[in-house]
Amino acid sequence: AIIARELGLRVIETLAVSSYSGGEGVAPEQAQGSLRILKPVSADLLATKGVGVLVVDDLVDTGATARLVRDLLPKAHLATVYAKPAGRPLVDTFITEVSQDTWINFPWDLHLSFAPPIAKGGG
Repeated sequence: AIIARELGLRVIETLAVSSYSGGEGVAPEQAQGSLRILKPVSADLLATKGVGVLVVDDLVDTGATARLVRDLLPKAHLATVYAKPAGRPLVDTFITEVSQDTWINFPWDLHLSFAPPIAKGGG
């Protein structure tokens, strides 16, 4: 929404793709699995093939999600904040390149653990 405001855009479309699902002994956010589209883009947007469309993501890692977006919207401009070498060729614009083995901790990925109230802790 902030980017749309800065660009003077009134219409925002979202695409939700999940590629991480934890296996046994692996945190869900660290095990890349098959891609699942959780929320597709509209048929009207698909019909444009991405002409005049800006797609923004936080990170391109292996490039699997970017490849999916390229297949759906081949003429869209893909921009990411972070790019890793394996996915970098698939995006048009990025801000910072990091090594392939770098793990980026985004605020929305940090899990807070529940701490019971001290008064009910039995101590």
